[in-house]
Amino acid sequence: MLPLLASLALIASLAAPAMAQINPYAQTGNAGGDNDDDPLRAPSAVPGLAGYSRGLALTASIATRYEDNLVRLAVKDDGVRVRPQVSGNYGLGLGRGGLFVQGNYGRDVIYGSRRVASSERMMVGGGLDFNLSRCTGQVGGSWRRGLSFQTDVSQFGGFSVDTATAGVAAQCRLGGALSINGSVLRSDSTVGQNNAGPTTSAFNQQRWSYSAGIGFGNPTLGQFNLGGSISDSTMPGRQILTPDGFVEDGLNQRNLRLGYSRRFGSKVNVSAGVSLLDTQPSTTVNVIFVEGVPQLVDRPGFKGAGYDAAVDIAFSPRLNLGFTAGRNTSANGVFGAQFVISTFWAAQIDYRLGSRYTLSTGVNLRDSQFRGAFVSQLDQVRRQSDDFTRIYSQFSGRLGQRLRFSVDVAHNRRRANPSVLNFNSTGVGLSLGYQLGRN
Repeated sequence: MLPLLASLALIASLAAPAMAQINPYAQTGNAGGDNDDDPLRAPSAVPGLAGYSRGLALTASIATRYEDNLVRLAVKDDGVRVRPQVSGNYGLGLGRGGLFVQGNYGRDVIYGSRRVASSERMMVGGGLDFNLSRCTGQVGGSWRRGLSFQTDVSQFGGFSVDTATAGVAAQCRLGGALSINGSVLRSDSTVGQNNAGPTTSAFNQQRWSYSAGIGFGNPTLGQFNLGGSISDSTMPGRQILTPDGFVEDGLNQRNLRLGYSRRFGSKVNVSAGVSLLDTQPSTTVNVIFVEGVPQLVDRPGFKGAGYDAAVDIAFSPRLNLGFTAGRNTSANGVFGAQFVISTFWAAQIDYRLGSRYTLSTGVNLRDSQFRGAFVSQLDQVRRQSDDFTRIYSQFSGRLGQRLRFSVDVAHNRRRANPSVLNFNSTGVGLSLGYQLGRN
């Protein structure tokens, strides 16, 4: 379930020198557990893995959230979601790299709403961060299960998804200014529990993704990157009638990206890129019957331009601004469409209060155009487009060396075609976490 933007950001981050990298953890789009969306910037070579850090760390946390529209439907149904969780990770040094394992176990406990059932959530993963002469990289894999609290879904938390991911990514320096990089990623996702009725396989997805790129530059000039990626997905639960019979649905994605990144002094960090996107169904025509007569119908693809931009500005030691924007195509196993064309931007301001506390506020906007939409038990209307908005504020900090907390308020809104998918939701959340081991 890796969006195409993550592949683009991966190419840029692997090819860029460390001093020119944009903050990869900024602009996650997640205010205090408001949703489980992927970061808008890719934080790791293999999605879902934290990477190597020496020693043992154990964390116990609990996040409680009240929303006046817990399942985010046109008709409001308020409720409370409580997420207790324990997690741990361990890193063992190996040469200039290290082995690591990580995992967590918890539950989403629902109060006040019968439309979402409580369910467990868990994750296990591990890998190797390596540093061999001129080459660095990561190889690893993970498996996770949890309810679908992602903003693209039409039934927020209405079904669970099992996702298995494995991959390898590496970068090699060929000289002082030249580098090459590449990655291979495999991802399988399967819909599990479905509160709306029997489990459906229409959202199941299998994907191979490949990327390669070359970078050139230095701290004074900045870093130029040229890369490409290939992503081939199959949806074994969707059978398409073609002139040759029934075949599995699939999607082929190709892109070419030219990027640039540079740090300007100690206060400004910039990364930007333009892309050529080519996203096509694996079967370009299908057969439908009109009054009993078979007819051939073209299946739409997309060829066009994409872009990505990220800016971090430190106005002072206390005040920071992060901005992220982009346009991409992605195949996601949580909505009833073959792929979506997304245009988005997000901004967040952070202000540090002393050495322990931070006040953050931000806004996320996304326009989505769905292609190849279909009706299923998980998406009971044919989706065309939607505009999504989130506004949030968060106060977070440390109470001592081990205890972390955050309090947030977030408002989410979707205006969709068809309008039955419109919703407004306002929520407030409180989370506490206690860590043992390394800080």
